[in-house]
Amino acid sequence: MSRQRSGVALVEILLGLGLTALLLQALFPLLATSLLAWNTAVARLTAHQTARMAMESMTRELRLASAVSWPPPGQADSRIQFQVRQASGQVDRLTFQLGSSTGQNGRTLYRVPASGQPSPLTQDMVDSLVFLFQPPGRIRISLTVTDPTARVAAVAETSVTCLNLPD
Repeated sequence: MSRQRSGVALVEILLGLGLTALLLQALFPLLATSLLAWNTAVARLTAHQTARMAMESMTRELRLASAVSWPPPGQADSRIQFQVRQASGQVDRLTFQLGSSTGQNGRTLYRVPASGQPSPLTQDMVDSLVFLFQPPGRIRISLTVTDPTARVAAVAETSVTCLNLPD
C-alpha cells in the first residue's frame, strides 16, 4: 500500500528560509543606497529652495530701493543697508545681513528693519553672502547655502537693478 503524505517537510521549510535570507541580504545594500540617495536629494532640494527663497526676498526689496548705502565701487560686503519708500510716503530703512547684530547665529540671514526685531530669512544654513556694488544702481548678490544634515551646498547668484534710485 502506498500512503501519500501531505504537508511540508522540515527540510523544505529550512531551504525556503535560507533562500529568503540570501535574497534579503542581497536587497539590503540596494535599499540602503536608495535611502541615502533619497536623503541627499531632499537635502539638495532644501538647500536650493532656501537659496531661491532668500534671493527672491532680497531682490524684490532691493529692486524697490530708493536709497542704498554704497561702499566704493567694486568692493564686496556681506551686509547692505537701504531705504524703500512706501506708497504712503513712509520710508522704511532695512538691512540684510549674515548673523545678528550681536554676532550670534553667523549662518542665519536676517532682514533687519531700522525699528523692530530682526526676522530670519534662513535658519543656520548660509555659508556666505556677498553684495558687490556696481554703479549705476546695480547690485550683484552671491549666496551659498549648505544643508547642515547632509552637507549639500547650493549657490545662487543674481544681479539687481535698483529702479527707484535718483539719478
